[in-house]
Amino acid sequence: MATSNPDFPPRLIEGEDQAAALLARALAEPAPGPTEEQSWRTLSNRPQRSAPRWALPASAFALSAAAFLVWFLRPPPAPSLGPDVWARSSAATPLPAPAPAVESAPAEALPAPKERPKSLVSAKREADAGQCSQLAKAGQYPAAAACYGNAGRGSSMDAELALYEKARLEAKALGQPSRALATLDEHTQRFAGGVLTTEVELTRIELLNQLGRRAEALRAIERGLQGALGRERGGDLQVLRADLLSASGDCAAAREAVDLARQVGAHASRLKATEQRCPAPAEAP
Repeated sequence: MATSNPDFPPRLIEGEDQAAALLARALAEPAPGPTEEQSWRTLSNRPQRSAPRWALPASAFALSAAAFLVWFLRPPPAPSLGPDVWARSSAATPLPAPAPAVESAPAEALPAPKERPKSLVSAKREADAGQCSQLAKAGQYPAAAACYGNAGRGSSMDAELALYEKARLEAKALGQPSRALATLDEHTQRFAGGVLTTEVELTRIELLNQLGRRAEALRAIERGLQGALGRERGGDLQVLRADLLSASGDCAAAREAVDLARQVGAHASRLKATEQRCPAPAEAP
């Protein structure tokens, strides 16, 4: 027998029955495939490389971890809507149509800004002032003065102008300097520091001189020269001072006032009356 069979009980093939005969014949035939000797020779020639017990589990764990990271980091899939769902959604919430483009008009095409309408009170005051002026131009001075008196009520600039015009009419057109002076005193009380303060003070000094109240006028001039009135209208004040002094006979002070008036640019024609009253003394030969 070409191969060595494994040990078995001999009594199995010593019998005379048919099973023993078949077993004996099977053992006499060679077994198919490699023999035991060949198998052991093959195993002995194979390289002795034994994998560690944890190699397979570690590989499986690494593959599982990589698959989890890929799944976790992937972007979320876009929702897939069927055609019927998409159609219902589009019909329920239609997209807004784009707004039409608005072209800016050129600067020259823009309408000019409208003037703000004046208040009824301001418009009435302007109408009253215009009516008063028309009366004065027509020579109706008493009516014009009364008109300006009505327009001069209140505390606005229009009232300030109207009250001053009333005093001017009373002093010149009507020949009532005392009444005009009273109107100017009222003006000073009601509109102290107004836009016509300078004109009111000068006119008041002229009225005092016209009424013969020269001492009072000179005191008003001295006060004016010390303040803002002197800085603005110093020449006019010196002309008035020279006239008052020459009228009272104080020619030395009058000629001094004439010199000061010329220094600040007063016109020579305004000093002629004073120079006639108080001529310069003749130089000694």
